[in-house]
Amino acid sequence: MANHLWKVTAKRDSGNIAKGMSVEIIVKNATRKPSQSEVIEAINLKYGAKTASNGTTMSIFDFQKL
Repeated sequence: MANHLWKVTAKRDSGNIAKGMSVEIIVKNATRKPSQSEVIEAINLKYGAKTASNGTTMSIFDFQKL
């Protein structure tokens, strides 16, 4: 299977996540959207630890397959 690149962008403010924050995530060997843990990890790597927490809901994000 191929790798797929996703751009995940916050649609609204939630906790420490501001509207417009975005990350790019590669999902390897699957066609699914990035998981909650993958999104949280990518946000924390880009914007700093504890920016996103395990309770962060995926409904605030827009997922765009690139």
